[in-house]
This record gives sequence, structure tokens and C-alpha cells, in this order.
Amino acid sequence: MALLKRLQHDGHIRNEVGQMFRKYIDTGKILDIPSGDGVNARNLVDSGFEVECADLFPDRARANGFSCTRCDMTAPLPYEDNSFEGVLHSEGIEHVDNQVAVLAQLQRVLKPGGVLIVTTPNILFLAARADTMLSGHPRPRRWLVTESHGYWGGSKTYGEDTYYGHVFLINAFQLRFYLTHVGLDVLGVEATRYSLNSILLAPLMFPLVWWGTRRMWRNRRFETSTSLKRAIQKEILSPALLFGPKLIMVARKPEE
Repeated sequence: MALLKRLQHDGHIRNEVGQMFRKYIDTGKILDIPSGDGVNARNLVDSGFEVECADLFPDRARANGFSCTRCDMTAPLPYEDNSFEGVLHSEGIEHVDNQVAVLAQLQRVLKPGGVLIVTTPNILFLAARADTMLSGHPRPRRWLVTESHGYWGGSKTYGEDTYYGHVFLINAFQLRFYLTHVGLDVLGVEATRYSLNSILLAPLMFPLVWWGTRRMWRNRRFETSTSLKRAIQKEILSPALLFGPKLIMVARKPEE
């Protein structure tokens, strides 16, 4: 039944984001950046949270009744340190070329004990791995990284009303490192929907993925603590990462 529910889910975090934050914080103010049309903010408000929206194109959220600050997330954020109990960074990290700097700003505005949820396309779920093997691109039917497809918005160059498309896709290994690098503790990964294609590929691909993952950690060049090794292996081999089209990673800012 749980598997069927995941297969039928539309995959967007909008239906579960409030519930996800509720696992870690009871109440408080959440920064939604980039907020898009405010669909995530609506779920957060309905879940009892106060929400601050920010986006490069604020009119979309404003049209849906939200106050929204115009904000370029690649620049220093216009908020004081330790301002929010939570930050939602949904479908944004893959669009920016200074990802560590962006995450450092999100860490800065989080209160100690606050929670950051990052979502981005998952390039490690089995269907994406198969696409990468066949075409060299993890999601060739959805978008491409080329000179003619790398910019989204009003022109063919990066500027005021134009931003990068899905040019800077990152995997779970990279995102985990970036989050810990800026001073956050990774709590785990989640999924909203499972890909039917990935489930169908599992009998063929999972034994190879399991073997490759185990082989990687046996390499003496990558010696690390047993606890960290187990945590990463658990994430990489989890249903959320093997079957989920979205990578959803949760991190917390340590208490002072």
C-alpha cells in the first residue's frame, strides 16, 4: 500500500512540505527561497508555520496572495543572522553556479537548531543512472544542458531576467558534502514519489549498484569513520535515492 501511494503521488513536495518540517520543528518562521508561485508556502501556512517568501521573480507568489521579497539568492541574503526556524530551498540549487556560497547564506539565516530542507532533481535514482549510461545525460527527456537550453528566462545570456537552467545538477554525495562544509548536520534523505521505471529496473540494476557501492567503500584510499560510512551507504542504497526522482535532503544547524 505504501509503495502504491508513492507511485501515485505527483512527486511535488508541495503536498508534504509542512509535514516534513513538523518532524523536526513544531512552530516558527520559515524562509521559502526560491518561492516560485507560492505553492510550497501555501502548504506551510496551512500547517501552521509563518512563511517569508523570496524569489528572483516575486510577482508569481504575489499573484497568489503572498508578500514576496525580490531576491537574487546568489548574492548575500537581505536577512539578519539567525532569523528563521526553518529554510526551504526547493528546486533552486541546480540553477546556481556558486552552490556552496548559497548554502552558506541559508545556514547563516537559520537559527541554531533550525532545519534546512533542500530539494533538487535526483540524478542517482535508477532511471537516471540508466539514462546517463545510454545518453550521457541523467534526464534527456526532461531537459538538456547545451548552449541553447542552458538559460531560462528572457534571453540567451545570464542577466537581470534570465537564470541558468538545470546546468549545475548535483548528486547526494556532493550535496551532503556542501551542507556539512557550511556547518550543517545532515539528518537524512526523503522521497515524495517513486519512479515506476526505477522499480522495474531494480531487479537488473540493484545488484550492480549494491556491489559498486560496497566496492567503493572497500577502497583504502577512502578510509573514513565506520559511522559515517554506514550513514552514507544507508542513504545511497535507500528507496528514496534509488526510486525517488527528487533528492530531498534534510539538515540541521547545530545548537550553539
